[in-house]
Amino acid sequence: MRFVSRDDLRGGAVLPLDTVGGPAGMWVVEECLDVAESVSIQLEVTKSATHALFSGAMRTAHGSFTGYASPLPSSCAHVTDELEEWGTALGRHLADHGYAGPCGLDALVDVDGVAYASESNIRRTATTTPHTMVTRLTAGPANTHPAWSVSKGGTRDPVDFEGALARLRASRLVFDPERGEGVVLYADAPPDGRSWRYAVIARSAGDVEEQEAALAEVLEFEGG
Repeated sequence: MRFVSRDDLRGGAVLPLDTVGGPAGMWVVEECLDVAESVSIQLEVTKSATHALFSGAMRTAHGSFTGYASPLPSSCAHVTDELEEWGTALGRHLADHGYAGPCGLDALVDVDGVAYASESNIRRTATTTPHTMVTRLTAGPANTHPAWSVSKGGTRDPVDFEGALARLRASRLVFDPERGEGVVLYADAPPDGRSWRYAVIARSAGDVEEQEAALAEVLEFEGG
């Protein structure tokens, strides 16, 4: 693999590139984008139709996946229909080849609000299991269209599971089945007592943000 910057091609410069894959080899050139959001949509393919399950924005740090929030934030909500159109087209293509099951489509939204499809996954993804958990926890009538997020926060000092849960209960942040919202520590206690994985379920994206901010304060997350 060879990385080429814009500076390498200034003034019409030509770079000699070795043939890849023999005489019939091809090069794939990726455009450098000023990315504002990384988004995705997850779908289920059946023989008769492709169903959109959820879409959202991926949280990343230094290029690595750290969390997810659904639905799409207002800054990129305008690409929701486009994502569904692309995902449905992918599902039809897969169904035509005999596939049935989960699939997903990732995209980048640039600073001008334009979406670029970047990756497809013909499998379950890191967001599928949390979404299933949220769906089960909100199966009652209290919160039929939940907003949710999953992420990880590091406490300044080690905390055991009982201590973390006690803090959530005292602050009324712990998940309440009757209301269909709250915080779930879904990966048990971390070995170091500091790196906590959590889900926040609420009625709107704004409520999710408020509860996450409160959670960071209650558990004393570093940088919170």
